[in-house]
Amino acid sequence: MILALATLVPRVLLATLLGVVGQPETWEYDVIAAHIVGGNGHVYERFAFVYAAYAPPLWSWILAALLVTTGEARIGIQVLQAVFCFGAAAACGGLARRISGDETVGLLAGVLAAVQPSLLYYSVVKSDPLPLNVLLLSLIAVAATSLIDAPTDRRALLFGCLIALGVLARGTPVVALPVAALALFARRRSGALRAVAVSTAAMSLCVAPWVIRNVAVLGAPVLTSTTGENFWRGNHEGAGGGVVDLDGGEITRIAPTNPDLPPAIRTVLASGTEIQRHEIFMAEAWRFIGTEPLEAAGLFARKMRTFWWRIDSDPRDYPRTASITYAAIYRTELALALFGAFVLFRSRGAASPSPDRWAAALALGLMIAVSVLQSAFYVQGRHRFLIEPLLLMFTAIALSTLARRSRSRT
Repeated sequence: MILALATLVPRVLLATLLGVVGQPETWEYDVIAAHIVGGNGHVYERFAFVYAAYAPPLWSWILAALLVTTGEARIGIQVLQAVFCFGAAAACGGLARRISGDETVGLLAGVLAAVQPSLLYYSVVKSDPLPLNVLLLSLIAVAATSLIDAPTDRRALLFGCLIALGVLARGTPVVALPVAALALFARRRSGALRAVAVSTAAMSLCVAPWVIRNVAVLGAPVLTSTTGENFWRGNHEGAGGGVVDLDGGEITRIAPTNPDLPPAIRTVLASGTEIQRHEIFMAEAWRFIGTEPLEAAGLFARKMRTFWWRIDSDPRDYPRTASITYAAIYRTELALALFGAFVLFRSRGAASPSPDRWAAALALGLMIAVSVLQSAFYVQGRHRFLIEPLLLMFTAIALSTLARRSRSRT
């Protein structure tokens, strides 16, 4: 009940305060969903070019289902996103309880995830896959810890299917497979290889229909045709690591008339196919990495710093006051989480309650792996929103530890 109230009440208050009850912002996923319902399929027009695989499909499929069942009443989107946030908070709370061995820490972690500012804002103001992505990543983390405890076929199958859903919503959760595989082989020799094989097969079979569709429509086995563009944004001469180059060049306007784009890319944009666009962006990015490896490495380090510390984003995304407030909250979360992880791994086995360090290590490894994969592309502050509920588990451990120490001194 506490967790449900912590999820629902702030969202109702924020939606009412901002005057957006039943009016979440419309984004590309909504447009794609309308095309699906209208019989045009998964298509999206951008700068006068129609894409057939512009974005991962899962959130657009869900929005299409809502359109069919509820019509134009967009409050259903906000309700569903609140449900996703509740599920993520419950999953993170349960995992935090397991990691710490403390019921209070579990409840605190769940409440912190439910009221986390970025997730709260996105679930109310935008029609965005973030709440779904956070839920799926949280469930993946829970399923991974369960699989490591007992690598049965059923658990491996569930883990693989959850990763597939995560990939169909946002590609980065794919890193959970190698992270869990490493943990399995490190902890258990018996059954580890079979569990990894079953998980990999389950993930592949679930993703296969979408990939096969793209082969039929585009002629190439891609998840999205904009992967190359996103990779190039963060890997080219003069890149800033985000959506704007170091010289202020606008690189998100993907049109042949944009002078900030290289001539080779502009030529393909003028007359190339969707897959040719993907390929030229990938080729230009790899060319840069191959010819300027030190600059590329420095750029990767800058993107990792942005992911974990800086709050770089497009100024058009959020009001300045909101960005400054979020920066203060996030950096407090991070500092406490680091302290919480230190306390957890420093505590002795005889301590009560007994922590589950394997589950904690897996959660930390999953967050780091997500940051590494995202930093291989381009990074804005918003990209860390995905892992914040997992980070808050360690923040809750720190707060609980500090509270106990404070009580012991009085």
